[in-house]
Amino acid sequence: MIDPEVMESIKRLPDSFWAFAEFNIGRNIDWFIIRPDDPSTLILTEVKRMSKPIRGAVNGLWEKQSPTGDWEEMPANGSDTNPYWQAVNAANALADWLWNNQQLYRENNDIRPSGDFRVWPDLLLLSPPGTQHRLPLAPPSRYGRWWFNVDDWIRHVDGWTPRTGVGLTIREIENLAESLRLTELWSGGDTENQILPQPPTPEPSMPSFDVYGFAAYLRAIEDRVTRLEREVAELSAQVNGDEPQLG
Repeated sequence: MIDPEVMESIKRLPDSFWAFAEFNIGRNIDWFIIRPDDPSTLILTEVKRMSKPIRGAVNGLWEKQSPTGDWEEMPANGSDTNPYWQAVNAANALADWLWNNQQLYRENNDIRPSGDFRVWPDLLLLSPPGTQHRLPLAPPSRYGRWWFNVDDWIRHVDGWTPRTGVGLTIREIENLAESLRLTELWSGGDTENQILPQPPTPEPSMPSFDVYGFAAYLRAIEDRVTRLEREVAELSAQVNGDEPQLG
């Protein structure tokens, strides 16, 4: 059930990352990626393979294009209205599980509040080249993201850091894997293709300000206003039976 393309992409992450795949906490989790730090990176990723374009807004049902070109609703799965909310709801369920079961894997005896176990939700939509999905650029709340290729997504995972949250040690992550009864598939190590940083987007150059053109624009507006004033005065004079008096 593990997507091989996603698996190979995750191998490119630094060895400080841990990736848990395909486990169940009352609902299925595709990928849960952790980086032991203080605070620790906690990212859930829901992976969807879509062979045809999909469209929709953040809230409400999404639609997929049929082979005939028609749009068909993608049915909701309980409270998962669409794939984005599936990722959000899975992240919230995982956060609740981590908080409620913290004594199973944490080494300290202190009980951390539930807000310290917040998990970031990502939706990874993988489709054939050239597939154009019709979705907003991002959720208006800025909570979670969707991605359309593994390279952009893995760079996001590598560079994303939370502002607050629980700090998990390597030993605690090992305890967590044991609590979830996970089996090791890959122990890490060097790979041929490391993550390359995203090239910086060049700043748009400021256009030079055309003083003379702007002055001409203002004169044109002034002429239009003058003509309108004259027309209004003439109409007013016709109504009142007076000759217009303009300076």
